[in-house]
Amino acid sequence: MIKNITYSSLSKDELFLISRAEFEKRKLITRDFTQRVFGDAKKAANTVDRLTRKGRLIQLERSKYILVPIKAPNQQWAPNELVVASLWMGDIPYYIGYFSMYNYWGFTEQIPQTVFILNTKKSRTKIIGNVRYQAIKINPKRYYGVEKVKIDDEIISISDKERTLVDFIYNPIGSFENLQQTLAQNIQKIDQEKFIKYLIRFPVVTVRKRAGYILEKLDYQESLLDKLRRTIGNEKTYVVLDPSRRSRKGKINKDWRIIVNR
Repeated sequence: MIKNITYSSLSKDELFLISRAEFEKRKLITRDFTQRVFGDAKKAANTVDRLTRKGRLIQLERSKYILVPIKAPNQQWAPNELVVASLWMGDIPYYIGYFSMYNYWGFTEQIPQTVFILNTKKSRTKIIGNVRYQAIKINPKRYYGVEKVKIDDEIISISDKERTLVDFIYNPIGSFENLQQTLAQNIQKIDQEKFIKYLIRFPVVTVRKRAGYILEKLDYQESLLDKLRRTIGNEKTYVVLDPSRRSRKGKINKDWRIIVNR
């Protein structure tokens, strides 16, 4: 959680800015908003600077701040981390994913120490409050399977369960055995046709190969496996089943172009 902050007393201008923002139900304070409120760029900048030093605004980046509510209980308050991530991204297409969603959907009990934000424009790590946020730029072809949830009156984009499972195959947590176990435990709890559709759409053929091999061992529906198998086509390269092992020695599976290095 973002650390608690003790606030200093507020001046008339500072109180006016906060009150105006709360009246308009704004969580995000921008330069345009403050200049519109005061009609004076210098007064606006000075007021924002003072409020930031007093802990009443939390800076996201230059000219973008989160408002700390004036009625924060006991003068202590921390914003929801997913809301912070959404406000930081603004209009950039994004979704909260990877380890943040592995925990959210129950694939792991580990509590992530970083909020992962997959998006189409920026790669950057940033500490906001005392929380670490990692923006990961992805190919727009990988932007799909996004679900909208409402948190603190904000609409937040997260990866849905099927999309999160695809990401888990691409970027797993723990051992390869953990990946296999996670698939086995969740495969009957998801929309299986949607899951295959997402795998086919994912622009990394290695993911489809490994997923197909594991799903076949789980007696997955053959008609869906056939759809996935066809997307491999004439792709000749063989990949290892377990990338955590350096060895490329193992049985060859021609259907999925896999070296079973187990």
